[in-house]
Amino acid sequence: MDPDITALVEQAIDALGNPELSAAEIEAAVLALAGGDATLARRLIDVVPEGFGLVLVSHVEPAATLQLPTEFSVQDAAGEWVDFPLTREPVFVAALLAAQRMFHAGPRLKFQTVTDRSGLLQAVNNALNGGQSLEGATLGGPRFGGIPAATYAASADGP
Repeated sequence: MDPDITALVEQAIDALGNPELSAAEIEAAVLALAGGDATLARRLIDVVPEGFGLVLVSHVEPAATLQLPTEFSVQDAAGEWVDFPLTREPVFVAALLAAQRMFHAGPRLKFQTVTDRSGLLQAVNNALNGGQSLEGATLGGPRFGGIPAATYAASADGP
């Protein structure tokens, strides 16, 4: 794991996990962390919560047999959705590892605040709150609209 990405993810978690920050303050803080790189900032803001969401979903009893996603989607230059393995996104991998640690060791408020931003977790909550069974269901992967597919197509292991 790239130590630079790991450090950026940890810093992004501090911003995303601060319930006192507004969305605009989070955007500004993460953009500064990313050195003004808007695509990297978008990846940190959008991808980190999904790693946290997957960790929580994997521990929810009614979702015990839920098939978790292994891919995410982004759009190419023509606007077509392209799938990539979640492991292709180093931000996701670092977020998943951080979320696993934080799930077991805390701090709980920070974990919950980041997790509350997860679209995957919202989908599971909506299904459960709607009385649907997740028995044998498959959870689709996240779609990241603000991240170009070229970010991942260019390199299999770049940031």
